[in-house]
Amino acid sequence: MKATAVVFPKADSFEVRELTLPEPGTGDVVVRTLVTAISPGTERWILRGKHIGTRFPCVPGYHRIGVVEACGAEVKALREGQLVYGSAGRWLESDVISMWGAHVSLSVGPAGGYRPMPADLSPAKLEAVAFTILCGVSNRGVNRAEVKAGQKTLHIGAGIVGHCAAQLAKARGADPLVVDKDAERIAFVSKAVPGIPVLSLADPDLDKRLKEFAPGGFDLIHDSVGHPGTIDRLVAFAKGQGTLLLQAQYFDKQACAIDLDQVKIREMTVKTTCGIRQEDWEQTPAHMLSGHIDMEALVTHRLPASRLVEAYAMLHTGRPHNLGIVIRWE
Repeated sequence: MKATAVVFPKADSFEVRELTLPEPGTGDVVVRTLVTAISPGTERWILRGKHIGTRFPCVPGYHRIGVVEACGAEVKALREGQLVYGSAGRWLESDVISMWGAHVSLSVGPAGGYRPMPADLSPAKLEAVAFTILCGVSNRGVNRAEVKAGQKTLHIGAGIVGHCAAQLAKARGADPLVVDKDAERIAFVSKAVPGIPVLSLADPDLDKRLKEFAPGGFDLIHDSVGHPGTIDRLVAFAKGQGTLLLQAQYFDKQACAIDLDQVKIREMTVKTTCGIRQEDWEQTPAHMLSGHIDMEALVTHRLPASRLVEAYAMLHTGRPHNLGIVIRWE
């Protein structure tokens, strides 16, 4: 069997290759891909060669929904024709590494690497739910920060993690505000998901507007960007004994140093997360289907698999403006 795959042959390089799949074993499933989604954070760091554990050449991605085409004799939890989420797979090209390996047209891999999905998802919901892991990071952050009704929350970054966390905070009855530096992104998310204010870091009246929004200070400062100068600036608007939630990538020890003295002065609780947990797998799709997370609105591009190179060129350069990128394999 052959499969089409996205491969990063080296840092800052991407291409489409054909991979050879092995014969399925008794514990394997064969999954045909319907939809994959690009993670604008993790996959960009892998493409840059900076994500911990990255090796080249590699197949990136962890957002994938497909259909089970065959099950090995020992597979009991899944069945042919079932909609599943997962990227477990292997191929015979031993030099090509799997950096979670979602962006493939077909896979052979252990059944334990897949989760059943609802069978009645509309095409739009299917695309939204493809982002379950990334939106799950938002869910995990809001859970870890123990966001409550009536709190003021400040989210650094209007990307998917930051904005979806703001949406979840609002669903809990909190009063969220998002800040970002990209004018196009601010305009896009403000129109896509109205009701959550998004302010520019370049606004000369930003300090005044933050104080007006949260006169007593923010209960939560949530970072999904990883820029220390911005964190330091906005920690000044935190309430005493508030929470600082760190959910970005912090690879460079020197460049990512934040002013801990300002955190200490305010007696803040610092919380972090890494990945998602079982509760996030359970809660996040439900949030997306109920409307607590409007991921459909955050998708900027829907492209067929024939335009994979174009999709990764957008990820690589950031142009044109993009946020959620969905790949339709059918």
